Amino acid sequence: MTARPRTAALGLVLLAALAAGCSGTTSEKNTDPTPAADPSATAADRARTYMRAVVADDWTTACNLMSAAERTPCHGRHPTPEPADPSGPAIGPVLLDRPPTRVPATSNHPAGWGVITTHTVTWPGKPARTSYTALRMTEAGGTWWVEQREDVADSDLTYSGDPAASALGRVTG
Repeated sequence: MTARPRTAALGLVLLAALAAGCSGTTSEKNTDPTPAADPSATAADRARTYMRAVVADDWTTACNLMSAAERTPCHGRHPTPEPADPSGPAIGPVLLDRPPTRVPATSNHPAGWGVITTHTVTWPGKPARTSYTALRMTEAGGTWWVEQREDVADSDLTYSGDPAASALGRVTG
């Protein structure tokens, strides 16, 4: 073998070794942490699922999406499924009104994510009305739960920098 083919062969071996060293092993690639889901997006998705159940009068589903402290009282208020009322209002889809925001703890509820959902309600012969609902979402056991639900007032939307925190911070009872 002449010097030129040897040099070329040595160069190829070095190039292959460098490429193999840079790529890492399969086991190294599999140990990389997977990105965690955005907690606010996960909380918002659960909030929409809860409100869809509420507007559909599916209280079994809605109550089961509530935090442990709120679940039993919810089932007590809604012990049996209600039959659909054919003369009831038309309900629009449940939408997320704005991005979720962090809400501080109150004397009655822990800190969590504040989610505002909206949907329209149209009673026969009346104009459509938009309803805004604030939900306090808290995490337990790796799952997001509805801890608190409050109607959002026009003043929350108009005068507050954070309508969810304003609505969820009101003392009710």
